[in-house]
Amino acid sequence: MENINRNSLVIFGYSETLTLCLFVNSKLHKVKDFNIFEGKNEDVFFNTVSDFISNKVCLDKVFYSCGPGGFTITRRILSFVKALKLNNHSNTKFMGLNHLFIFACYLNYKSKINDQGYILSILNHSTDNFVQIYQKKKNSFFFLDILSDVISIDLDFIEIFLENYNLSLENVNSIYLGSNPSSVSSFNNIQLVDRSNIIEIITKLFDLIENNKINKADSKYFFEEQFNPIYGKLPSTN
Repeated sequence: MENINRNSLVIFGYSETLTLCLFVNSKLHKVKDFNIFEGKNEDVFFNTVSDFISNKVCLDKVFYSCGPGGFTITRRILSFVKALKLNNHSNTKFMGLNHLFIFACYLNYKSKINDQGYILSILNHSTDNFVQIYQKKKNSFFFLDILSDVISIDLDFIEIFLENYNLSLENVNSIYLGSNPSSVSSFNNIQLVDRSNIIEIITKLFDLIENNKINKADSKYFFEEQFNPIYGKLPSTN
């Protein structure tokens, strides 16, 4: 019998915690969080994600984290989605998500950043702070121009980094996700977020894509079918 449901999967993670969300006909069906280090090897990771999906489910779209963040979780997510594509999911659309871009979308959507305004996204993982700069497009709540590469930086030197783009902490809007918010306590216009905020904006973006409200030019930010990781630094074992 032909599957008439539209099923989509979100795989989000940047540290030791992985979040899985399954959508059926554009509605959130179930959610699961688990620690990727609870198992001793990748088989536990693969089995946990596979059990969540069920081999009877045909997926229309898979939204997956491709970094930056921990090397181990990024590598495992990418390994899984590559295997998924090869295992009877050749017609599934795979959309890689840059965490820092998603953060910027969240801030732009929630704070109504002025047209041509600047956003500094910061993700803290372990001892690393990954950053990227964006500029809001005119009359757009979600889509932004990317002004810098993703890099890992000591936040004590963030002003020097911003000066390379003729910016300062006084004229950028910043957003931070991480375990050390005191490191950005001196920042102007800073918003702290948690995992639930990021899942919220991924869900919103998912809804726009599902309902064809994102044009082809903007979709380039999401369609990453080469499964390229975003590390922001040389890979390690964290």
